[in-house]
Amino acid sequence: MKDNNLQFSVAILAAGQGQRLGYPKSLMHSGHEYILIDLLEQVKNLNPFEVLVVLGAEVDTIYPLIPSWSRIIVNDQWYLGMSSSIKCALKSVSKESSGVLLLTCDQILIRTHHLERIVNLLLKCDSTEACIASSYQGTFGIPCFIGAAHFSDFRILQGDQGAKSILRTLDPTLVTIDEAFYDVDTQDDLQSCLKKITLLDSKKRR
Repeated sequence: MKDNNLQFSVAILAAGQGQRLGYPKSLMHSGHEYILIDLLEQVKNLNPFEVLVVLGAEVDTIYPLIPSWSRIIVNDQWYLGMSSSIKCALKSVSKESSGVLLLTCDQILIRTHHLERIVNLLLKCDSTEACIASSYQGTFGIPCFIGAAHFSDFRILQGDQGAKSILRTLDPTLVTIDEAFYDVDTQDDLQSCLKKITLLDSKKRR
């Protein structure tokens, strides 16, 4: 997907310790492939203005894995929860960008074509004012697009609070992405999601 007139950023939140998983989620892998690297390739296909990766726990281990075409943002306060990574991402977005497509590294079923559903809506509006969220299982949240005009609204986030509480006040446009429901907290979650990926891939080959 390419539109040179649409300058938006992508930020992947990958700073957490992954306490229930047993290691940082940014180090999850399938075979010999790190899932975070695959996710970066998925968002690169959107042709964004920039790609940010917010790292925190065990940053020295993860840092060398990140491709040079993305920009690493280190959240020194990752232990304060997801809110700190969201605020870190929004603060780091280039002033030339109209907004940021925000996603987490543990939604491993998300592919380029899912994110295009959000980005395609930006072509029809003023993206600096846009607020678009994924809808799934009767609720909504990340992946979401936050226009630059709304960045200041997220300053009040605290602790492990995610984006949903602020998104709700902005009355976001909702895009159905059922795969956004699945994230990884435990080893069982990871294995379940990897099986879903294998099943989807096998269906594509038929």
